Amino acid sequence: MTVKAKYIDMRNKVIRELIRTRDIVRIRKLIHDRNEYRQYAKDWPAVNLDEYASKFGIVSDEFNISNNKRKITITKNGKSYAIVAAIGGKYFRIQEIRPDGSEGKYVNLDLKDPSISGEFQGSARKTEWLRLTHFRMTFKKGTV
Repeated sequence: MTVKAKYIDMRNKVIRELIRTRDIVRIRKLIHDRNEYRQYAKDWPAVNLDEYASKFGIVSDEFNISNNKRKITITKNGKSYAIVAAIGGKYFRIQEIRPDGSEGKYVNLDLKDPSISGEFQGSARKTEWLRLTHFRMTFKKGTV
């Protein structure tokens, strides 16, 4: 099963569970993620999730997938990065995994710390940081 297929399957299961259990707090967080996606995603690069995951050696069923009912984390043992996909929005980010196994900062597609020049202040700075660390999911081939 591909990363995309597992992501979609887990996303649908989580949404159904939240609706069934009427977990209003978590549903509101998903709605917040969806609204953030709608507001900012037009400036985010479109990246094919399966093709990008294959750069990490994440293919077939050889990866770990977990969720906290807001984000789905896709990792492979021994790798120092994780793909963190939002359940509420159709985007993902890349997060460093520290040597002790804890979560680190979010990085850009080149796995580098995004540097934002001093010309960006306030909300423009946030928009620029989101543009550098958030990626719209697409399943169109050749968009890595």
